[in-house]
Amino acid sequence: MDKCIRAGVFGILLVVFVDVFSPVNLDFVLPFLVAILAIYIYRLADLKDGLVAAFMTYLISDGILSTVELATLYLEKQPYTLTVGIWIVFDPIVTAITALIAGYIGVWLVKKTMRTRESPQPLPAPLPPV
Repeated sequence: MDKCIRAGVFGILLVVFVDVFSPVNLDFVLPFLVAILAIYIYRLADLKDGLVAAFMTYLISDGILSTVELATLYLEKQPYTLTVGIWIVFDPIVTAITALIAGYIGVWLVKKTMRTRESPQPLPAPLPPV
């Protein structure tokens, strides 16, 4: 379990760092790719660990980035207006589904690469009798 928490913290830091310095808003693409990358780098082959790392990457980085955005508006003394739209309703649902998909894909990639690396070399075919 310790390994999945380290992968989640790595994913959180990477998402926050890239999002703060990125001029483009990468809403779901950045956490999705970073969660897969964190799972792959830390070689999380258990589905439970992969999902923990993916959800940590998504939810905590989203909270940090939202706090930074609100703090920036507060320091600039700009009013914050919340317009309730359809996206506010579906945003948590889409976040949870994409985090789930990222966890599955990351674990699948790890298992796929582990099989190819750990599989023994096939034995040569026996020679036909003379």
